[in-house]
Amino acid sequence: MPRTCEGGSRLTSSRSWPSGFKLKRAPGRRRIVLKSFAWIPGTGLLKDPPREKFAEIIAREDAVLWVDMEAATPAEIGLLRKPFGVHPTAVDECREHTVLPKVENYGDYLLVTLHRVQFDEATREMNLREIDFVLAKNWLVTVRTDASTSVDEVQRKLMANEELLRDGPGRLLAEVVEQITSRYFPMVEFLEKEIDVLEESMLERRSGADPFGRILALRRSVVALRRTLVPQREVIHRLAKEEFKLAAGTTALRLRGTHDELYWILTELEIHRELLTSAFEGHAAMGANRLAEISNRMNRVMEKLTRFTTIFMPLTLITGVYGMNFDFMPELRWKWSYPVLMFLLAGTGLLLAWYFRKTIPPGFMDQVVDTDMRIQTRVFRKPPEGGTTGVSVGKKPGSSA
Repeated sequence: MPRTCEGGSRLTSSRSWPSGFKLKRAPGRRRIVLKSFAWIPGTGLLKDPPREKFAEIIAREDAVLWVDMEAATPAEIGLLRKPFGVHPTAVDECREHTVLPKVENYGDYLLVTLHRVQFDEATREMNLREIDFVLAKNWLVTVRTDASTSVDEVQRKLMANEELLRDGPGRLLAEVVEQITSRYFPMVEFLEKEIDVLEESMLERRSGADPFGRILALRRSVVALRRTLVPQREVIHRLAKEEFKLAAGTTALRLRGTHDELYWILTELEIHRELLTSAFEGHAAMGANRLAEISNRMNRVMEKLTRFTTIFMPLTLITGVYGMNFDFMPELRWKWSYPVLMFLLAGTGLLLAWYFRKTIPPGFMDQVVDTDMRIQTRVFRKPPEGGTTGVSVGKKPGSSA
């Protein structure tokens, strides 16, 4: 059954997998969803409390508030400034697209920007989306551009177990980050399958396939993922090692497991990149071999034509001499002139054929090409006293790499 990650059954993308990723705000989406959850001692879990109560809730140190904004307009994001006291710079960061994940400390709260993946294996469409977290002592605000199955999953867990909110906003942050990270595993598995199919098609030389284009597209996708996951791992590492007091304690402990998962994902992506590089080099080598085979066949054809041409050149000369219209050629009136001429032509042709067979063996042009390639590719071995014997191809002795 096809797996759908982060955002529903159909994902918006101008290109289909694996041509690359788009990292941008969801275009044309105007459905605004604002969800809020509050936990107050003695009252318990409250869903969607009135906005007018936000300031009252966060004023209580024993209460916890989570506000989730989906596809909010810049004006609605600006509401962060009034009840929560978020700095205008942080508000602008939530409004605009951020190229790389990062974490910023504003004293009373943290601004954490991460990237989540949207991937549908059925349609092979993939996008990277941004999600912003504003984490304070007793409240959390998440800002996203479109639907997110990671956030929805945490909200379902919260409705079934209010302890997620009672444990504090750090627990919610760790839960959402864990869900976001888990959405990368199906994509890594899909990449592995695509590379396996690619390698099989290259080895079997299936017709109609374009391995070169697929290799480049897959490699671009792997590089794009690494470009966003490397700084994302650094962000989670900073949170997990308790660099910030707001993310210390159990929050940091939970994020350490997520950091280990990201480390495994990046290791797998590095392996995929090396496999794609090897596949690219192998495809280039196979192309060079095919060109060499075509060149060898052309050389054999040219060799045969050259032999025939060389044999018939003296025969053409002899027949051309006796084809001239001179009046005084005594041998033309001789009775044995025609048999002698035929014998001379046959003997000359056979003699040249025997000479070429003895002195120039078949496949001579192939040997010339191989010798020329060996001259161009020089191999130098290190001296025995160096400790090990190495081979350097195409490098002069004494030169450094």
